[in-house]
Amino acid sequence: MLPAVMYPKNNSYIISRWQTTGEIAGAIVKAIQESKPAADYMAKYFKSPNKIESLKRLFYFTKKAVPYRKEPGSNQTAKTLPRILIDAHKSKSLGGIIGGDCKHYSIICGSIAKALNIPVKLRLIAQGSTPQPNHIYVIANVNGKSYIIDPVLNDFNTEARYNYKYDVKI
Repeated sequence: MLPAVMYPKNNSYIISRWQTTGEIAGAIVKAIQESKPAADYMAKYFKSPNKIESLKRLFYFTKKAVPYRKEPGSNQTAKTLPRILIDAHKSKSLGGIIGGDCKHYSIICGSIAKALNIPVKLRLIAQGSTPQPNHIYVIANVNGKSYIIDPVLNDFNTEARYNYKYDVKI
């Protein structure tokens, strides 16, 4: 049986079709804030004396627990941590039709890293010729060094190429 903090409140925020950097970041920051009780509960499962090891555990958990499914442009959402995990669990029994994308991965990683007292920020990047962001992930800071947590990619501490970037403090 799940503890009460892990039950989702069905919080899923629709982000507009032509989202601005501020709309994307605002919805994700709100979801991270609302995920605090669940993240505080889950943090103990990732905690290691070595904070970098904790971040690696978080990276690999996210990749394994939530199948990557890009949301259509007409239905971009930000969800709380429990909602993402419950949807991912349902997805496995439904043949993988529900998953998460980079926004959801950022919410998982950002909220749990914060619960581990590891400072984080969000990085939105534009990979095309326009400055409009099309990807987001978490940058964690351990002892003055940045570590990239982007479970869309195959490896921990790997960063996608970009032409424009926008960092948002949480």
